[in-house]
Amino acid sequence: MTKLTIEPAYQLQEELVHIVFDPVFPKHWLINKPVEEVEELAMREAEEVSPRYARGKRIKRRGYARYRFLTGFSVVMEGRRIEYRLRWMSVRLPVMYDGKGRVRTGVERELLREEEDVLRKLLTFYSVLGGKMNARLWTPELEVEGDFQYVIADGKWVKLRGGKGVLLVAMGVTREGRRAVLDFLLAKEEDARSYWRLFARVWRKFNFKLVVADMVRSVDSALELSGIDAKRQLCLNHVKRRLDRDERKEVDLLVSGLLAELPDRIKELVERGLLSFLSLPQELQRLLSTNNLVESFNSLVERRRFGKCHTPHRLLQIVWAIADNYNILDNFLQKWNNIHIFSVFFTI
Repeated sequence: MTKLTIEPAYQLQEELVHIVFDPVFPKHWLINKPVEEVEELAMREAEEVSPRYARGKRIKRRGYARYRFLTGFSVVMEGRRIEYRLRWMSVRLPVMYDGKGRVRTGVERELLREEEDVLRKLLTFYSVLGGKMNARLWTPELEVEGDFQYVIADGKWVKLRGGKGVLLVAMGVTREGRRAVLDFLLAKEEDARSYWRLFARVWRKFNFKLVVADMVRSVDSALELSGIDAKRQLCLNHVKRRLDRDERKEVDLLVSGLLAELPDRIKELVERGLLSFLSLPQELQRLLSTNNLVESFNSLVERRRFGKCHTPHRLLQIVWAIADNYNILDNFLQKWNNIHIFSVFFTI
């Protein structure tokens, strides 16, 4: 729900109009409870998990620490300027440890989950409306689940305040054709080190088998340095742009299986991974023969920030909001298509 407040017309003489968006979160959430009540719940849980005077405890308390959580926000427009007013909660929580390391209490986990939902809604407003953020917020990780065996990566130069940077994006595709934005990062150069960081972060979550990218050598170097056992697929569109007319015809014949002898230049491209997509299921070959999927996502980012110079942190927040909405929408459409196909089959 959203609360909208507009000053009466007779008060507009000061040429100052306040439009306030103040999302209302559920009352039962901990962020809406008094600080004393939240601290009492945390103390009660800590006493149950780790009694103060018990011996041989698996989980032990090591004092207390004060944490700050984002509990809400409002969007205020003064004339043409948009500002964000943030609300915070400062609570004192017990610090718990077991044999492996830090252990969060249920109260702390619930506060973190609620804060992430508040932050998600805040970044969605921020990516659409822009304006001035009065605090430096972190960018959460994308929540993506699935067996993404194929990764499409691409880099895009973006304008930043004080210079330029490269936005590296990795998108994943499952065997069923489901797609999602897996991760992204902002780098100074489109070099092997930057791609290595991107692939390493994706590899921790998904055991991918194929990487689709354009003809930059830094992608090959990054895969070689990382030790990731994944095949390489060159983007067919980028390959054809660098060839003359006769060589493009040879590539088309090669893909169709009608070329008997390989020219030297085409042979080098085949060794780098020009035809890796042919070993995939037929329904995925068109999708994974180019990096059009990432370029399509980059166009969404470009529409939002074209011609503007953002700080690196703000650009990452905008990309995160677009990627999160992209993943949610694609997942919804995938489920809807499955239900629609099943209903048609059942009707027949």
